[in-house]
Amino acid sequence: MINVNFTLFIQLINFLILLLLLNSLLFKPVLAKIRERESKIKADRDKASQLEAEVLEQEKKHQEALFEARQVAGREKTELLAAAKKSESDILEKARVEATRIVDEMRSSIQAETEKARTAIKEEMAPLAQSISEKILGRAM
Repeated sequence: MINVNFTLFIQLINFLILLLLLNSLLFKPVLAKIRERESKIKADRDKASQLEAEVLEQEKKHQEALFEARQVAGREKTELLAAAKKSESDILEKARVEATRIVDEMRSSIQAETEKARTAIKEEMAPLAQSISEKILGRAM
């Protein structure tokens, strides 16, 4: 059984003093550290969120720049292909003109040689015909 006497009050005062001492020496510093830690964690989370937003923004800018670069590269590729086709057609046209010129020169040369050969044959044909006629007829003509 519990006796209520003077020692109970001493124990109660002792408990209150211990509670005040523990509160000021242990509970308040521990609670302060816990609050400080929570605020630091909150600040770190806020900073992490901010950094994540910055990363997303940078990634978006990077994607836009990449898209724009691809478009520019596509336009340049198209322009270069068009220039190459034009250059190719110019070169082919020059080659056709040169080939036509060479063929015309060869035709002229062949015609000139043909005429020369015909003239030479005509010149040789009369004495040859006379010689053949003389041999066939057996007399001079």
